[in-house]
Amino acid sequence: MASARNKRIHPTRRGTRAVPAASEPVRDEAAVPLAGRKRKFRLITVGLVLLVCWGIPEGIVRLANPPLEAFKAIYFAGDPNSPKLFMKDWRLHWKLRPGVATDFLKVAVRTNRYGFRGADPEPGRRVVLCMGDSTPFGWRVEESDSFPVKLQARLDAVAKSAKTWNVINAGVPGYTSFQLRLQAEQLVARWKPAVLVVCVGNNEAWPVEHSDRQVDAGRALTGRLGAVLSASRSLLWAAEKLRREAPRPFIAPALESAVPRVSREEFGENLRAIARAARAANAHLVFLSPPVNLYWPPTRFNQFAGWEKWQEFYQSMQDLRATGDANELLARATTALAEHPDSFYALWIKGSVLTDVGDVDGGRELLEQAIEHHPFPENCRRSYRQVVAEVAQDEKAGFVDVNALFIQHAERPIPQHLYLDWCHPTPQGHAIIADALFEKLAGEGN
Repeated sequence: MASARNKRIHPTRRGTRAVPAASEPVRDEAAVPLAGRKRKFRLITVGLVLLVCWGIPEGIVRLANPPLEAFKAIYFAGDPNSPKLFMKDWRLHWKLRPGVATDFLKVAVRTNRYGFRGADPEPGRRVVLCMGDSTPFGWRVEESDSFPVKLQARLDAVAKSAKTWNVINAGVPGYTSFQLRLQAEQLVARWKPAVLVVCVGNNEAWPVEHSDRQVDAGRALTGRLGAVLSASRSLLWAAEKLRREAPRPFIAPALESAVPRVSREEFGENLRAIARAARAANAHLVFLSPPVNLYWPPTRFNQFAGWEKWQEFYQSMQDLRATGDANELLARATTALAEHPDSFYALWIKGSVLTDVGDVDGGRELLEQAIEHHPFPENCRRSYRQVVAEVAQDEKAGFVDVNALFIQHAERPIPQHLYLDWCHPTPQGHAIIADALFEKLAGEGN
């Protein structure tokens, strides 16, 4: 009865026809297949457009397999082989290419399938993960001379036939603590190291237009787009043809408006974040104080106002040094520092003179101050190195003061022979670091 009340009877030429009440929608049976056909047509059209605009070009480029390195290439340290070794990374800024064998800075370098310097790790072993900048990487030293490889040899010698350790060299030249913090999020969870060794700090003060944190924030969108672009061979090919990137300097062109890549406060935050990642993975953490050669002349000497005057003064001091007149040398350096007490030029010259005349401790103090007063040193400032020691103490991590270690093992009053340049250790320096790490791990029962 209810259904009858909801219907009205309409007369037709052939009789009566029941139609729905006004409140019920009228369904056009002929429109249903038409709407379905339209949807299918649109999907087919979109598919054809994708096939023509992307699918076919993608297939052609993959079959042709042209070398596509320019768009993702990184030009590093002025070496023409650097694009073979370094590539862009949309989160870490750059990283090492996996599976590479090339020369870099006249030294043979190979990377394994994971993008680490050295051979592939052996499965089933406990892991010592060495993270950091060019120091663990082994800047300008052979792979066998880097401290991760030397540490591996020490551990293997103790284990003899039952080798139980993999020492992984995850160092990347140019990395700051900010990049290391991001890298740790990936690698610590991936490798679950029993021991995590961290050495970083000599790149924090590079002068740049935007700090590492600012660059990362600005890549929230472009980073994702870049990752999509990198996944497509045809889009990469188009990008290289339409937008060839010329090598450009990483350093800010105008130092007056430059900022450091990582501030001292951010440095501490980054190290503590790395410590949290190690703690979450139950990894024993060891911090290395970044190596610093105090006796290397200040970097970017000729990029600050008044450098010509200091260059002339430095040359006159060199000429005077040749005469052997130590008293006059010391008097001139003292006068210069008294007139310019905040000049890193004057501090470094006076520190060098004190070292020459035998006051090694006094000279070392002034050389440390010179780095502190330098606006953008390539050395890690003492104030930054103190942060490493403080974080290690607060986080109950191991700590090795590399610079104190070098002074302890120096064959001469100053340890300059253990550095290749302003900060990178020689093979002998790497061996000293490896021995200290081995003793540290043995002392901790690992």
